[in-house]
Amino acid sequence: MEFLRQQLFNIIAFVFLGLFVAVWGAVLLRVGFWVPDGRTVAPPLNGALVTAAGVLATSLSSLTASALGFTIAEVRRDELQREPGRPSGPGTTASTVAFNPSEVTARLSGRIVAAIVVYLAVGLAVLLLWLAKGTASTDLIGAFALSLLGWLIGAAGVVFQTEKPSS
Repeated sequence: MEFLRQQLFNIIAFVFLGLFVAVWGAVLLRVGFWVPDGRTVAPPLNGALVTAAGVLATSLSSLTASALGFTIAEVRRDELQREPGRPSGPGTTASTVAFNPSEVTARLSGRIVAAIVVYLAVGLAVLLLWLAKGTASTDLIGAFALSLLGWLIGAAGVVFQTEKPSS
């Protein structure tokens, strides 16, 4: 029982990420192996699968983006507090402070890193399938592909911001 108590968060993360991969794997297989038959434009997916896939994708996207954003804000706040000689005033906020990206990644938990990697891997597979299948894919595939692109644009905005050089 003590093991379960100590590993509870890891178990929850494993189940959530496993469910995400399983549901999206089912969607990818159904759409990927579907051959147009002339009667339907896209492969039929049942409502429960579409709902589960949409909820899981939205949840994982929000969770990873917020975890990254909060961690970056913490690092910037700590950088501001560590440098007492830094000019302060109305134009100097945590968002204008350069940060060290390795400190951000060091503060992320293994669960968050795993969630980001899983989201990116599944999302890139969905994006590639959407680009390959085009109109023969479903709206669900297109929506997740666009959501992934939005997530990547937001992450790229952080990655390409001014960062503090490693010392």
